Amino acid sequence: MAEPMVEGRREKRKRELRARIYEVAQGLFLAQGFEKTTVEQIADAADVVPATFFNHFQNKNALLREMTSEVIDQLQEMLEEHFSVAASTRERLMGFIAFATDQIVESRGVAHDVLLELVRADSSPDGTPPYLAQVHEPFATLFREGQERGDVRADQDPSFMAEMVVGMLNAPVAHWLSDANFPIEKRLPAAGSFAWEAISVRHDGS
Repeated sequence: MAEPMVEGRREKRKRELRARIYEVAQGLFLAQGFEKTTVEQIADAADVVPATFFNHFQNKNALLREMTSEVIDQLQEMLEEHFSVAASTRERLMGFIAFATDQIVESRGVAHDVLLELVRADSSPDGTPPYLAQVHEPFATLFREGQERGDVRADQDPSFMAEMVVGMLNAPVAHWLSDANFPIEKRLPAAGSFAWEAISVRHDGS
């Protein structure tokens, strides 16, 4: 069995320096927005010269792309976490939407930039943006379990309902991306309630 490679001092320092620059940039993006943050400001806050910044990142857009990749991973973790804690499908769905809304509002500026980068990223073969494609399956699983639980309508395929619900939730996000003053904190939960009415079992059992 091969011995695990030991990280050298130089490689460790390089990794730690890169992580520091990245963390500092995140803080600045949150505090003053992506557009208003310069490479010089990031370098100064990280206590490095700009040349050192460029040794680790091609430009500040590279930082945003890396943050975007992290957001996709975090989104999947959020889905798994909030879809597994509550008793009913509605509580699971609305709990996730409430948490996602809070996250967007809390970091409104950088969230806008990150989500915009997600939309600009290469789409899947069917034209679906990557962040939407990766959340379809968790929603489909949630609705499949809801059908078994008896609180989600059984006359529609869970995958189809997942596509429709994700599309409904994406609509207010898309509006917000084109208009930063759009009341996302009200419209996203409202979209969730509307989506739930569409997929839930009606009082007559249908």
